[in-house]
Amino acid sequence: MSHRTQRPVPKRRRARRLLIQGLGQAAFYAASATLAGGLVRELLHLAHMSAASC
Repeated sequence: MSHRTQRPVPKRRRARRLLIQGLGQAAFYAASATLAGGLVRELLHLAHMSAASC
């Protein structure tokens, strides 16, 4: 009989947690990029409007 009574943590569970973290990070980056793109577009629009009104 083996003297090791504690079984190692299944790798599958750890991999799933890493996958979920990675997906969350990817979603966060996508949201940030979308927000940044929207802000840049708004700024360009405002600059165009102010230049047109001069």
